[in-house]
Amino acid sequence: MKFSHKAYLKPLAHATKYPTGPVNGVFLAETDSTNVVDAVPFFHFWGTLTPMLEVAMTQVDLHCKANGLRIIGYYEANERLEDEAFSLVGQKIASQIHHVNPEAFAVVIKNKNIISDEVAFLPYQLKEGQWRVSKDAFTDKNAGFSLENSSSPTVVAKALRGGLGEKLADFDNHLENIKEDWLTNKAVV
Repeated sequence: MKFSHKAYLKPLAHATKYPTGPVNGVFLAETDSTNVVDAVPFFHFWGTLTPMLEVAMTQVDLHCKANGLRIIGYYEANERLEDEAFSLVGQKIASQIHHVNPEAFAVVIKNKNIISDEVAFLPYQLKEGQWRVSKDAFTDKNAGFSLENSSSPTVVAKALRGGLGEKLADFDNHLENIKEDWLTNKAVV
């Protein structure tokens, strides 16, 4: 999986906008590719599976069909700085995505790396029925996960320190104000 700059930026902007709560969303790829081209932020008030998740997934699915895209992965960030555990709720959501798309993966955001030059993604893959960390991801040893632009961590960290995350809208924001552009977040990229 190769992540575009936009697909790397949006989840980190989401986590930066809501640093004291959990956030989640999905990654998108073009229909005929495994390259991750975008991310769509869902919630910052979640903690359990809700009917609103189904509504958000349906909306993203319609957006994907209209734009030649597909859901290829899931992301989440925990509310605690050092917490890199993949939640049980996240595992259930990612498993549902994997059921539809066997190439699916999940990412837990390393909060302490968000505004650093280090890659802030900790990817998980479903292996032997369990979600396991993909070892050596984003290194020369692992071609399975990489960034399209190796300078993305530095560029994103600088943009987030400058307040770019405040421009991001997630599905929760859309529920409060339907004018919020949560599907594309054009103001962020």
